[in-house]
Amino acid sequence: MAALLLLLLLMQLLACCRRGSVASPVRLQPSPLRVSCLGPHGQVFQRQDNQHRVSCLWNSTVILHYQPAPGAGLEVEEEEEGQPPSPPCCLWYLNAAFLRNISRWSGRVVLQTEAPSPGASSLVTVQCWSASCAAPECFHRNVSVEIAEQDMRLFVLWPQTRVIQAWQPVELGWCARLKNAAWQYRFSSQGGVPSSLLLPSSEHQDTTSPAVYPTAELEQTCATYYSYRLTVRYRHPGIHVAVVSIEQMPHISFNLSLKVEPDLVHVLSVSSKLLSVPQQPLSLSWWLQPLSLSTLAYRLVDTQAVGGWLCSYSSFTLPSNFCAISTPQSLDEMVVASVYFHVDGKRFEELMGELHLLNGTLSLTAGKETPIHVNLCPGKINSSTYVFRYNQGTFYTSKDNNSTFSTDRPNTYTVFYQYKELSYLLTIEFLALQWYKFKMYLYMNQKRALIRSLAERDLDVHVFSGARPSVLQNFSYLVWFIPTQHPMLQCEWTFYLQLFGTKKDHIVQSSTYTYNDHVKNATRFVRRSALPFDAEKYTGFVAKVNCTSSAPIPALLSVRVNNRTAKTIEAPVVCAQKNCRIVRCWIQRPTPNSNILYKKRALEFFLFVRLDVECNTGISIKPQWQVYPATDTKSDPDWSNPVDTSSMFGVRMIHLTVAANSLDYGLYLFYFTAEVILIKTSTVLKAHDMVYVQVERADLVANISGGSVRTVKFSDRWTLDGSGSSDPDAAQGPMIFTWYCTKDFEDYKTMRFKWKNRCHPLQKDLRWVTSSGPIQTIPPEYLPGSTLYYFRLVIKKGRRTAYADQVIEIDPGPPLILDIKCIENCGASLIPTERFALSGKCSNCKPSNKPLYYWTLFSDTSKEIDFDWASKTSTGRFGAYLSIHALTFMKPEYPTYVLHLSVTTWDGRSASFRKAFAVNTPPKAGRCNIRPRYGFAFQTKFVVKCRGFSDSHLPLTYKVIVASNVPQTTTVSSVVENTFGTILYFGSEPKTPPSFLPLGMPSRWYRVILHVQVHDAFRAFTQVSLRAYVRKPHNTQPLVREFHDLLDSASHLSVSTSAQQLSDRLRGGYLIYLAASLLNYVKTTPIVQLPQAHLRETVVKAALNISVNSIMEINQVVAIISEITESIEKMNVRSQDLAIGKLTEVTGILKRQRSQINWSEGAEIQTSGILRCLANVLRADLLHLKNVSANGIQHVFSIMEGVTEVVFWGKVPQDIETVIETGHWNITVKKNEAWNITNCLPETDTCHNCFYPIIRKGNVSGVAPDTVFSTAVFEFDESPFPWLVYTSDIISMVMGFKMAETKTDGDLIPFMPERADIFLARKGGVATFNLLMGPDKTQTYTTGGFLFEINETATSMYFQIKTKLKVTFKVLIFTGTNLTGAQPVASFIAFHNRKTIASENETLIDDCSVKGPYIVCLPKSLLENIVQNSGEGAETITVILETHYILRYPNQKMVSIYIFNDQCLFLNGIESEWSQETCVIGPLTNWEQVHCICVSTRYRRSVPALVAPSIRFLAAKVIVLPNTIDLGRNLIADIPKNPLTLITLLCIFVIFLLLCCWAIRKDRAERQIKYIIVLPDNEASDDGSFLVTLYTGSRCNAGTKAEVFLQLIGQHGRSKFRCLWHRPSPAFQRGNIDCFLITTKKKLGDISSFKIRLNNDGKSSTWFLSRAEVEDMSTRKVWFFLCRKWLSLDKNHPSRALKFSVTDPQTPLPKADYFLIHFNRRLTEYHLWISVFAPVNAGAFTRFQRLCTFLAVLLFTMLVNIMFFNAEKDDEAPIYLRYARSIAVGIECALLTLPVEMLIIVLFKYSQKDPPPVVTKMYPKVDSRYWNNCIISEKDANVIDTQEEMTPESSPEMDNKSQKPGSNIPEGSILSKVRRLSTTIRQLRKIPESEPLLCWWCVPVAWALVLTITVLSSFFIVLYGLSYGYQTSREWLIASGTSFLQNVFFNSILKTLFFTAVSTIRPRYCEDIRWVTREKHVEFNSPEETQSTGRRKNSEDTGQVTQENPEETNSAEETQSTVHPRYSEETTMETQEKPVEINTAEETEKDT
Repeated sequence: MAALLLLLLLMQLLACCRRGSVASPVRLQPSPLRVSCLGPHGQVFQRQDNQHRVSCLWNSTVILHYQPAPGAGLEVEEEEEGQPPSPPCCLWYLNAAFLRNISRWSGRVVLQTEAPSPGASSLVTVQCWSASCAAPECFHRNVSVEIAEQDMRLFVLWPQTRVIQAWQPVELGWCARLKNAAWQYRFSSQGGVPSSLLLPSSEHQDTTSPAVYPTAELEQTCATYYSYRLTVRYRHPGIHVAVVSIEQMPHISFNLSLKVEPDLVHVLSVSSKLLSVPQQPLSLSWWLQPLSLSTLAYRLVDTQAVGGWLCSYSSFTLPSNFCAISTPQSLDEMVVASVYFHVDGKRFEELMGELHLLNGTLSLTAGKETPIHVNLCPGKINSSTYVFRYNQGTFYTSKDNNSTFSTDRPNTYTVFYQYKELSYLLTIEFLALQWYKFKMYLYMNQKRALIRSLAERDLDVHVFSGARPSVLQNFSYLVWFIPTQHPMLQCEWTFYLQLFGTKKDHIVQSSTYTYNDHVKNATRFVRRSALPFDAEKYTGFVAKVNCTSSAPIPALLSVRVNNRTAKTIEAPVVCAQKNCRIVRCWIQRPTPNSNILYKKRALEFFLFVRLDVECNTGISIKPQWQVYPATDTKSDPDWSNPVDTSSMFGVRMIHLTVAANSLDYGLYLFYFTAEVILIKTSTVLKAHDMVYVQVERADLVANISGGSVRTVKFSDRWTLDGSGSSDPDAAQGPMIFTWYCTKDFEDYKTMRFKWKNRCHPLQKDLRWVTSSGPIQTIPPEYLPGSTLYYFRLVIKKGRRTAYADQVIEIDPGPPLILDIKCIENCGASLIPTERFALSGKCSNCKPSNKPLYYWTLFSDTSKEIDFDWASKTSTGRFGAYLSIHALTFMKPEYPTYVLHLSVTTWDGRSASFRKAFAVNTPPKAGRCNIRPRYGFAFQTKFVVKCRGFSDSHLPLTYKVIVASNVPQTTTVSSVVENTFGTILYFGSEPKTPPSFLPLGMPSRWYRVILHVQVHDAFRAFTQVSLRAYVRKPHNTQPLVREFHDLLDSASHLSVSTSAQQLSDRLRGGYLIYLAASLLNYVKTTPIVQLPQAHLRETVVKAALNISVNSIMEINQVVAIISEITESIEKMNVRSQDLAIGKLTEVTGILKRQRSQINWSEGAEIQTSGILRCLANVLRADLLHLKNVSANGIQHVFSIMEGVTEVVFWGKVPQDIETVIETGHWNITVKKNEAWNITNCLPETDTCHNCFYPIIRKGNVSGVAPDTVFSTAVFEFDESPFPWLVYTSDIISMVMGFKMAETKTDGDLIPFMPERADIFLARKGGVATFNLLMGPDKTQTYTTGGFLFEINETATSMYFQIKTKLKVTFKVLIFTGTNLTGAQPVASFIAFHNRKTIASENETLIDDCSVKGPYIVCLPKSLLENIVQNSGEGAETITVILETHYILRYPNQKMVSIYIFNDQCLFLNGIESEWSQETCVIGPLTNWEQVHCICVSTRYRRSVPALVAPSIRFLAAKVIVLPNTIDLGRNLIADIPKNPLTLITLLCIFVIFLLLCCWAIRKDRAERQIKYIIVLPDNEASDDGSFLVTLYTGSRCNAGTKAEVFLQLIGQHGRSKFRCLWHRPSPAFQRGNIDCFLITTKKKLGDISSFKIRLNNDGKSSTWFLSRAEVEDMSTRKVWFFLCRKWLSLDKNHPSRALKFSVTDPQTPLPKADYFLIHFNRRLTEYHLWISVFAPVNAGAFTRFQRLCTFLAVLLFTMLVNIMFFNAEKDDEAPIYLRYARSIAVGIECALLTLPVEMLIIVLFKYSQKDPPPVVTKMYPKVDSRYWNNCIISEKDANVIDTQEEMTPESSPEMDNKSQKPGSNIPEGSILSKVRRLSTTIRQLRKIPESEPLLCWWCVPVAWALVLTITVLSSFFIVLYGLSYGYQTSREWLIASGTSFLQNVFFNSILKTLFFTAVSTIRPRYCEDIRWVTREKHVEFNSPEETQSTGRRKNSEDTGQVTQENPEETNSAEETQSTVHPRYSEETTMETQEKPVEINTAEETEKDT
């Protein structure tokens, strides 16, 4: 087709070309299609994109969408009758290769392309032509789609070199092929500015100029890309990496390395001494000369010789005086600096210049350039800077900082001068216009020279030993070479040569050489002909060495250059030896250090001596071997007792052969001596060597006969024979043989087993299945073929092991033969609406070959398709058969598919087969509608109209189906979509005639579903579903007439017999269906009364007249009968018989057509309708009527059997089972081969209503393994045979089964297996009750029991124990009810995981059929014996159950008892009776199912012509069950109520109430008025005022009752010792914070320290002062003191005080002090129990709240403990283990309740705001009885006065102090004076700002939680506790106590320690401790200010101005103000300062 279209296009082009210029101009129109590519990142673009060229980002699967282009002429909405314009015809090409031809307006094209190479792309071209643009006058533009990957190039635009200077702008650029609106480029470069940047892909720039691209190739590439650029700078030198990546595609990333170097490199610095301006002018000359390509020399000379120069050199420079340059001889010159250094760069030229400074004028000269003169103008400007750069002969100057000249400070002038590679920084500093100091800094320009450091330079020295001298010489030579040096550097080189003795213990010779000692042509002294360097560029040195011996002379050559670089080389000198000598005498061994050789006794071994002799004369050698036995290698052997060596060969030779078994086991010393005799002089030279030889046992020899590689056949029996293995030392003795096997030889290296490399499925590790024994026999077909197996035999004897390997290759049998057959849908093209079934069996495979099948689906391009084999097939992909569901290929992606089948067998053979098939695409979907959509049944006529359907296989046929309720009531699992219903229309017209519709379903809004199927010529169809809403008719009177009209019309249409009038017959059937539905409607309408039975019989007769020659006619008949039988109770017997007869006819015809047409989907849809009819008949007429006809039921089951045969036709072996459900009975259909159903009964089965046939091997029937059997299982909720006996006794579902052998032609031969196991689900027949279990009378075990009565007719009785516990029960059987002293007649042990056993008589239960876990059988023999012994006709049986102690109190929900006694019934045909002999009860029977075993007496196949149905039925009936009585109350102990838990709870509440009273009183006391201590001796005229806060520690006895005296020491003086008077208010108690207001006569400035002492010798005379803080009230400056000292009274020195200095805020605190302070704060604040009893409670979390929280947590912990004890224990334990368990439970419960405790604490602590400011009273008149007690001695008073007078006179505070006029203040008015000080005092805030503050409503929530937990916990504790025994209550009490102790002493303390330790890790400072002064501030106002403030506020609030009583106001002010109370030392403090104004008490009350 594609070729034809292409040919047509070429012909049109040729026609266009022939017209030439005469033809009309060619029109070029846009493409009618718009193509887009939406990948994961959306649309991408290129620079060349336009409307006809788009880009696409490559992916493994590229999806191209096409749609009409704008202006293409396609309208979105079209008229109903109008036709849309024909779509264009487009050819798609991929890389010029034809892809496909598409003629649609919209759709998509899926491409599978390979990844293009970098920079390459794939091109999709779309060529279209349409009817509106015909060639040759018109052409459409082509659409191109370029598929490419993102391509990026990253490069440097400027500078072009990669060497970049610091802070130099670097312009980076990159270009990218594609862009996307969502992409962002991320630039990142560490150290760059910017270091990271995001650049959107859309912000690209125009193409960069070609001149800036690094390469031409990059320029050409980026010309078509999007270009981006940015500028970055780097701060520091080094290697920097610039990375550019796409943020949305992290895998696309590019990087670039940039080398950044400094601009200038420092060489040297020169500084002069202080010089005189007029008398000491400065004149310097410099010179830079290249000494070599990599060495530069620099020299600086002072031509005036001013002297005093200081020089510093860089690390890479070498100072040198240079050899060829003479030192200045004139006294007016001196060398300042002379250095050389190494560089890497271009060739340098010689540079020189001069510098002169005379009278403030600086002259600079460089080379031949014009001198530069700079007038520094000393005395006119303060400082200046000059910059000179040499650039094309021009110098630039600039001056800065022209400030006013100053003579007091040095004036500095800076000159920066740059000349080629050199840069000078000159600094001239003038002092008082007479003196100056000169500094010069020399830099090298790094841009032109890369300086190398000394570390990069190594001395190049080559050392050689001289040539061997002749015999007449007695000396040798040492030669060394260095590179030839410049004359200026030759004097830098010095060589030191030292010659040592042979042992290096002394120096023999020491010589020194210089460069001038070099020797010409020194290479002649070297033996080597080829030197590793060019001799022309090196200079050699030669040292003559005298040889005193033949040994090499150690020599050490030291090379030094300029005393800065040195290298030492060790080079021994080789000397000649004139005398003969033995160079080596050595017994060869594996390694030179080997001292012992290990040899085997049974093997011959050899020893060889290497003897080297140097001599120029003739010699004679006498070797000798001697062998000695040795005990070890450290002691000498017995030299007098050598071993007899007569059996050894070569004793007098250097090669010794030791024969096998000539030496016993042990250690031997082999001693070799050699004598070398000089023939001329008879001189004897001797040498010897020795070695130890350990003679060991020989290795075992492992041998596998057959060689290392063997080939065996798969069907042969072969052996692995390792009997040839032996022990060379001993022929006899046991050896252990172990065989291993693997498929990978590498496994033996690690000896680790890999599952994939196992040789056999039974192999669990590397060892073979039967790993022991010398011979392994492998049976035939035991291992898979075509595989290499690596067998290893390991033999072991003692400690010796050996192994042998053998490779076994198994040769497979003949090639496989695959017999591929198509079973269904085998036409030329696949019909997608039908199933597709194939058979791919291997014809020459046996079941023992274990063939493995594997199906694969490929496209026509040989690409594997990801096919869902599990849901799209019923067989899967691993079987010999393949069945693909219908509707799978409804939307094929490819026109042709290939099915590939590969088969591999166990023997290693393999074969494959490919089957290609084409798919007949269903008609293209159009649109259908129904008019009208709403109407009335039997009154409104509906019309269905379709359009837009098209297909290449014409003609099209339309079929309209009115859906029925059959698919909802009868389901067939193998049918994909059940569209069963009556056919309204069938024909070629797309429009149906007007027709009535049946009434819709009222439950679904009267909706009627219509399926419109449009078929092509090959039966493939496209289906469209419509909905119509058909309501009840308005007028029901004409319905009778309408009924008769429908039947009359149907009778006329049904008489047509021609094939052309098939549609008429179908139409007639539809009218009959309408008549049946009308009757069903009338049945529910009381207004219309019709003779239902007569009319229904008329409808059935009308249905009988319909011929059933086709499946559609069968569909009409079945639809009519299913509709008419929906109201089966309205039908008479004759109508039912007629319906059954018609169904029998329909089933027979369906069977015949099914065998001819082979269409499974449609046939199974019809079977659902037939089974629905049968369900209606059985439900009404046959099950609920008394006159049941066996003949009628036989016909029904005959129809069922026929239906199953129809379903069998569509099944293949190994298919999943098909389930047909009708609501009251089910049919399960399965097909399988004989080899796959043999012995398939599982050991334990939980399946209900299952059928397992067993066909044993070797039976006389001769069933082949590949025989196909079809099995159908029928399940009935109720017995379909109510007339038979035992109907009322049946307690299970009735199940029938049919098994038939399927022949190749599809015929079914009934088959009865030899044995069948059937499982039937119970519906009753079980006596069940819950057994009361509990502790026995002694409370040592758990027991329970029941009794029942039996009679002489009793049979075997079974009862099953049902429990969730996995325990073992002991079951005791007693007779009678009196158990006192009675012995059981039988006892059993019931296990939960294995069968029950009889404990005394094991053969007691042999007669029992049912055996299983927890099932106890009372056999018939036992019951009969009991009845006979009783002497009466009945006896009572008592059953007692005992197990270990698991229940503490009675429980009836733990154990259930199920008693059953069943019998299987078998029905062989409907005409027979239930039989009890054929089937017996099986061992898997339990309380849920009945297991029946049916054994056929005669194993045979049934006759095919058997009239009776071949369905056999089974059921289970129950034997009379006894009545049981529970004996639990008689056996279980009566546990009394234990009040221990109640008493415990009452005690807790009593203690709680007492503590509550105390806590509430403490909370009130803390909220009362507190005092700030204002010392009474404060004077209002004092200038200084300080607030001193003292923190008493929380240690034991830290408080004191002694009087405390304090002195402040400041910058400008010190105060007097002040008595910190505090009575009657308590102070200095443990953990308190006490504040004192102290005034001083003068301001002290910054406080540096304070002194403190005690003055009382009474009790508590010691005091621990933790911290202190002092605040200046005028400046609000605070000083902190970390004291941490104990203070005590020294009686010998009572005036002795302890001094404390201010703590530096920047100095870290000692970790121990911070840890103790922080730990104490957290402990008293966060510990729930300790915080209740803390001295001071900080925060808003009161003591009462804490106590209530603790009560709730305690009760909750006790509740959790008691719940643990309420759970059952697993086993009985002794008393000590119970107590241990109680402790463990307590620990667990404490941890479980921890979250509840934390939740309540958080809700209370962090949800309460601060309380209102605490109102603090200040003292009124001072009571002298308190103050008089605070006295000190007269001596101490003098000391105090003296200390205060000692104030520095120079203090500016004293000089500037102004005297304030005194006031006439009466006595006792000190508080009024204090208020005039405008003092600032702190206010405490309860909650720190760093802690969170929750909502206000959290406090009620917390209270509710506490109350709920308390009440519920108390209730359940009492409830559970009263039912416990004393022992259990005691264990619970231990557990609760453990939880309490753990919570109080472990959890909280450990948590506090942990957080404190963590916070102490890093250094802590004063600011990390919470201080009082860091809180809010409260300011005291004077009385007048307070009064005026109160009045203003009152007037604002009330609108009136009131006059206050001054006296009352003053009184209130004297008694009340706002200040802080005392708190514990670690109290939480405020972290910010905020001044707050406090009003008077009266004003506060008004505000409130």
